[in-house]
Amino acid sequence: MTRQIAKEYTAELLTIGSELLNGSTVNTNASFLGSFLTSSGFKVIRQTACRDDLQSIILQLTQAFTRADLVILTGGLGPTPDDITREAVAAYFRVPLKFSAGQYRLISKWYRQKSKKIPRIVRREAMFPQNAVPMINRYGIALGFYISTGNKFIVVLPGVPSEMQKMAHESVTPLLKKKFKDKRAAFALTARLVGISEPKTMALLGRDFFDVPFEFGIYPYPGEVTIRIQAASRNIIFRLQTKIRKRLGRYLYGETDSNLAASLGNLLVRNRRSLAVAESCTGGRLSAMLTSNEGASSYFLGGVTAYSDKVKQCLLRVPGPALKKYGAVSGPVAIQMAKGVREQFQSDYGIAITGIAGPGGGSRKKPVGTVFIAVAAAKKCRVYYGLFSGSRGQIQDRTAAKALELLWRELK
Repeated sequence: MTRQIAKEYTAELLTIGSELLNGSTVNTNASFLGSFLTSSGFKVIRQTACRDDLQSIILQLTQAFTRADLVILTGGLGPTPDDITREAVAAYFRVPLKFSAGQYRLISKWYRQKSKKIPRIVRREAMFPQNAVPMINRYGIALGFYISTGNKFIVVLPGVPSEMQKMAHESVTPLLKKKFKDKRAAFALTARLVGISEPKTMALLGRDFFDVPFEFGIYPYPGEVTIRIQAASRNIIFRLQTKIRKRLGRYLYGETDSNLAASLGNLLVRNRRSLAVAESCTGGRLSAMLTSNEGASSYFLGGVTAYSDKVKQCLLRVPGPALKKYGAVSGPVAIQMAKGVREQFQSDYGIAITGIAGPGGGSRKKPVGTVFIAVAAAKKCRVYYGLFSGSRGQIQDRTAAKALELLWRELK
């Protein structure tokens, strides 16, 4: 939360790339920037994806500036002929392109470190419109830049998500604070819930939760629900936060943008506990979730993708008779896998997953979506049975998310 000040500013997002429209690339940049700007106190009024076409980009820029105070544009800053964002912005403002010696030095250094010769075509990535201020990209090659004209502001960033996100936090945030000094304070609240559906969340909140005016958003994810709220005063946020904690406390795992895997990692670090996992039907998804957060090495020791019965027996010491009697997809086998991976890695906790993700392999007794998840500790081991619906990928995602929830509840 920040201090209350005067004005609400609007923002619009323009993501460039034909691949965003033909379905070959998911537009994760729009999602990140929407959250980034909202948490920064801007009202995001529109996001548009535009193909790599000079006139199309100019048209979208023209329309965006009639609606928004801030326009953030990503993508199309590479070295190839289809990367024409810098040219389109320069054409919109009717200025020529200029060369950034500073960015080119970084590009040269990057190629020298890899013992590679700098292709002539890469020189384009150090160009920017003459009326712009360059933003050095320390995480990649393409140069970013910004332009302030009257009461309008445009920021142009590389389309590579990792580069764009780091530049947004490190370079764009201070720019926005300086440019929009009279921006209205953003009194906001985030509540992240696990093990509860969207309808049940609304039912537990109750009608009286909405007795005061505020902006409300609820967003379901596999195994989770996130609530985002913005209000005009700190007092309203405090009252709503109190109600959420009271009514949804048993499902509430966080009040920041940290995901469940990160929150679980913090709990493990705080409790000085370690974790190892054994996965079958999820094929490494759980390990990927756990290691996607910085600092995971302080609590995550490793994992085994035990897809075959042979691996379950040899690496995790699941007895052959148990596999024969109960089947690989069963509670007893999940328990043995969890205990086995915990022993192999000498970890405090072991999680094991076995199931049928489909689309084939199911039976009447064990249909597609059947999963068993076991959580083993030093003196106890709990097993969970679930039946998830959806595609193969959805079943895998929901199973991995459920495994995180089970360990979170164990630690909590």
